[in-house]
Amino acid sequence: GWSCGMSTDWQVITGDCLEVMRGMDAGSVDAVITDPPYSSGGFTETAKRQAKGQGLRSETIREVGWFINDNMGSAGAVWLMRSVAVESARILKDGGSLCTFTDWRMVSHLLPAMESSGLRAQNLIVWDKGSPGLGVGFRPQHELIMHFVKGVGRFHAHDGRNVISSKRIHSLDKSHQTEKPVRLMMELIRIVSPPYGVILDPFTGSGSTGCASVNLLCHFIGIEIDPGYADIARARIAKAAEQARQEALPL
Repeated sequence: GWSCGMSTDWQVITGDCLEVMRGMDAGSVDAVITDPPYSSGGFTETAKRQAKGQGLRSETIREVGWFINDNMGSAGAVWLMRSVAVESARILKDGGSLCTFTDWRMVSHLLPAMESSGLRAQNLIVWDKGSPGLGVGFRPQHELIMHFVKGVGRFHAHDGRNVISSKRIHSLDKSHQTEKPVRLMMELIRIVSPPYGVILDPFTGSGSTGCASVNLLCHFIGIEIDPGYADIARARIAKAAEQARQEALPL
């Protein structure tokens, strides 16, 4: 089970996630856990640039246009996430998991595209934020996480459930517009990774997955295309790692 002991290593690589993932060894990662930059339904400029840069030409868009109304951003996102799934299928160990946050509007497009990588859709996890966001009618109180496995999924805790309650981060405390609570990321990691496992986050952002990994004494590899966010992530993870190391020291 989970226990304190050895400290763990981590790194955040500044670069394009597909290029970096292609250079990684097959079967070298226990879990891929990520929050892509367009998962909240709103496309950041960086996300559009990333998606457009992934070998997408207008002929390709015509071919895959059935995904979402010929919409460049959405088609690009589907293309990019399928590519991420293909690389994940190669670098994951047998039984390993890919967990990715997504907007409900994208699930019907992303799920089959990502499953065509050879990974199997295992579950749709609900993050219950405990209080609704802005809006009218049925105001949003949850986000979704698609869970895929390589082969037969291996799980490392027996109390996991597909609804996870975790308070959202107050906007004043965020270093990234879609930053996820570290507690929430820890809840995902402890189910899908063994102690001292290797966690990869191809869209690191401000580093919540990395902080959660080092808190649980897992090894962490982060990839972030934006140098500014990569620096923020490194600072946050270094602080979390030092804290975890202090707590692990014998009294």
